[in-house]
Amino acid sequence: MHHYLKVIVLFFALIFSAMCCVFPLPVTPVVESTPTGAVTLQSPMSGPSPAPLTPTDTFAPLTPTDTPAPTSLNTSGPFILFEGASGIWVTNPDGSFPTRVSEYELQVWRQGDLHRAISPTGDRMVLVIQNDQGLDLVMVKIPGGETETIAHLLSITREETYDLTSPKGFAYLAITTYENYAWQPGDGRLLAFVGAVNGSTSDLYLYDTQTKETTQLTDGPSQAILPNWSPDGQYILNFGVSWVPPFGGAIGYANQMDGAWAARASDGKVITLPKPKDAFPTFVGWQDDSHYITFDSDEECDSTNLRSVDVVSGQTTPIMDYSFYNYIAQSPENGALLFSSAPGCPNSLGEGTFLLLPGQTTPSRLLDKRTWEIDWIPESRVFKAYPEALFSSDGNTRYDPPVYDKSFHPAVSMKGYQAWEVIQNQVSSVMVKVYPGDWQTVFTGNTRSIIWDPIDGNTLLIALDDGFLYAASAPDFTPRQMGSLGGSIDQAVWLP
Repeated sequence: MHHYLKVIVLFFALIFSAMCCVFPLPVTPVVESTPTGAVTLQSPMSGPSPAPLTPTDTFAPLTPTDTPAPTSLNTSGPFILFEGASGIWVTNPDGSFPTRVSEYELQVWRQGDLHRAISPTGDRMVLVIQNDQGLDLVMVKIPGGETETIAHLLSITREETYDLTSPKGFAYLAITTYENYAWQPGDGRLLAFVGAVNGSTSDLYLYDTQTKETTQLTDGPSQAILPNWSPDGQYILNFGVSWVPPFGGAIGYANQMDGAWAARASDGKVITLPKPKDAFPTFVGWQDDSHYITFDSDEECDSTNLRSVDVVSGQTTPIMDYSFYNYIAQSPENGALLFSSAPGCPNSLGEGTFLLLPGQTTPSRLLDKRTWEIDWIPESRVFKAYPEALFSSDGNTRYDPPVYDKSFHPAVSMKGYQAWEVIQNQVSSVMVKVYPGDWQTVFTGNTRSIIWDPIDGNTLLIALDDGFLYAASAPDFTPRQMGSLGGSIDQAVWLP
């Protein structure tokens, strides 16, 4: 329960932060210079095997964008994809010609990361949608928006969802609470997904986008969740969970772990793997083509036994002897792991935030404080260690926020320019910093998402709560309105 209490605390903290900026404000671009912070490249705090933080990156000077303005939405990528209250939208890299791809949004509870829904080639995406018949899995082509239904995942009426302790209710929770689809790496020919298609519980299925055939891979009493492909596209890792009484108040994540399995895509063979000690699947990422990283978690000492598991044999190999504080993320660039630690547990590293590079068994301390949220930001290519800082995957570059504990939605461009949303006194603004200059406020208004362009990193796109999209380009970052995205935006990603 300790794990879930922390999730709940973080959830309400984020809700409180969001409430601070719900008051309507005039959307008036403001450009001013505020030397309140800087990109700092500092040495880490004391600890085992410290890794020096040195300015290894070269930060590009401010240069104007001289690319001719597009006259229509590009016929092929790269694009920027936005998801929010009015569906899925796509724009050119500079934010021009916002076009709605689909009226559907990630509307089913906790579908999570938009990156996961997009195929490796970036030409299509999948969504779980709810209608009067139940839950469907649909595929949407990008940028045209053509939509087809792949599978009917669960037959359930809206009235039946009011009782989530029924067999249908548990299947509904399994399908809608977790990220339950995964594209095969490479060309994305195969799509793994879960659904209660042929039974009362969710099972693992495989859809072939070329033949249009669907194959059931697992069948059992537990609810299949969280399919994850091995990097070589040969195996699909998945977990089985259950909801068991007593339930208490609101029902959310499963409270019992039933097992872990891998299905071989070539012939459907299912391999039983060691079950992690936790009610939640503790999947961190892949170490290589045949080994994934997991850990155990309990109420007394949170997270222990960080290890890799052979997806074929089930053999485990320890990665680190130390316990940590549950929050952990992996960099896809080099496989490094960033995690938070707290004192009081056996083999604890003490208070701090640590980086474990591949091949190491003793991590380096980057901060002398634990952090409350750790993620990898793909478009920025950095770890986010909220509320302290951002770090490169090797730990050598650190980006400090402009205002401590009041800075959100960070974005770093490919040139090293920083942007953060800052909320102070119920006022939301966007601040930009070009190393080694000072912070400057480039926009004031209720901001929902910010992202740099994927072409040259000169242009920052700012999506507002009312759906309007602005762009601000180097060197002066004067905002200009690009159009409307129809409503508030929850996520923005590069495509592909």
